[in-house]
This record gives sequence, C-alpha cells and structure tokens, in this order.
Amino acid sequence: MNWRDLLQARLLEIQPESVCALDAAAHRLVAEVLPDTPAHRQENSPGPACALALGIDALNGLDAQQAQHLISQTRLYVAPRILLAARENCALDEAMFRALGFTLSATDAAENLRIYDYDLATYKMVPDWLNARFWAHPERWKP
Repeated sequence: MNWRDLLQARLLEIQPESVCALDAAAHRLVAEVLPDTPAHRQENSPGPACALALGIDALNGLDAQQAQHLISQTRLYVAPRILLAARENCALDEAMFRALGFTLSATDAAENLRIYDYDLATYKMVPDWLNARFWAHPERWKP
C-alpha cells in the first residue's frame, strides 16, 4: 500500500465529523475520500475548530521550530486529533514526533514517507493514583 491509500484508510476508519486541511493536498484528499464531511482550509490564523486536522505537505520546507509551532497551534486551537505525513527531508525526526505525543501509524518505504497520528483522547493514559480511592479524606484528619 502506498501512503495515499494508507491515509485514505485512516480517514475512513476515523470518520471525523469535520476536517481542517493544513494544505491544498490534504483538502483535495478529504474532498475525494469524505465528500460529505465538512472540510475547512487552514490559513495563517486558526479557523473553526474541527474534529481532525490533516496535513500532507504542511511540514514541507519548515525548520524544526516552525514545524513544532504549527503542530502546537493546531493542537491548541484547531483539532484534538492530527494526521500528518512526514517526508524523508522533514525537519522533525521520529524521536521529535514521539516527544510531541505522536505515534507512527504507517510507513511508505518506497516514497520514504511516514504517517503520524496524534489523538488527545489517547495521548496520555490516566495514572492509577489519579482516582478517588487516593484522594484526601477530611474525616480522617485529626485536629
């Protein structure tokens, strides 16, 4: 499977309510794969919030700081879930994507392209100690 087929499969699997396309190629792909899903083009300023942000060429030509800024802005203001395609010459390597909370979804070895997925809902598992069983019990305190 090539990267385009992999992205199509992920989009069909996720079935987002709305998509924010971070570039023209992403907008075309969403229009083809999910024609009934509202798709917004992301310009320089954050637009309406969406269920998923998709970037195919969004990271091309960006240095590491610019790429991290784009990802941070997208996570904060655009969508809680992000799908990004990263080419071989991407300024962010696999360790940097992992540090940003992304998981590697798929790899197209023929075109040296990786697909990364970020989902706020599964970004961090809730630790066991963070539940009511370990909270303070005021009735147990002695003055």
